[in-house]
Amino acid sequence: MIIGLAPGMHGANRSGEPFVGDSSGNLLGDALEASGLAGRVRITNAVKCLPLKNLPSSREVKNCSRFLLSEIDEHQLNNRPVLLLLGGVAHKATISALGAKQSDFPFAHGAVHVMDGVTLLDSYHCSRYNTQTGRLTYQMFLDVVTAAGNMAYP
Repeated sequence: MIIGLAPGMHGANRSGEPFVGDSSGNLLGDALEASGLAGRVRITNAVKCLPLKNLPSSREVKNCSRFLLSEIDEHQLNNRPVLLLLGGVAHKATISALGAKQSDFPFAHGAVHVMDGVTLLDSYHCSRYNTQTGRLTYQMFLDVVTAAGNMAYP
């Protein structure tokens, strides 16, 4: 399962599907294709509505946490307890939804955390900003997506 930030103004907010219709979705789609995971993973967002200024507030994250937790619980029923968390906000929202302390699970690109039988794998968000500034390269992203796939489908 892949958890992103929130619907993008020019992508998911228009299409109704996470990571569909914008550059983040294009990069994610390319990485899923290259890793053999296209069509095999569930994709969602920590926040379910378009946030003001494209960055969700802590209140929005908290208001949506029960929906995120429900999706994580459903995902676990399918025996694939691997979550790829795209960005610090998705990471923090997931840690919070699972009832853990942030300080016990620090965010870092490529970091792997295990909590209560669920494996969390962090990645920088595949946003245009992160790719244009060089914070996240295609190879870095492909590596983390492939690693998540190898954990979910050993």
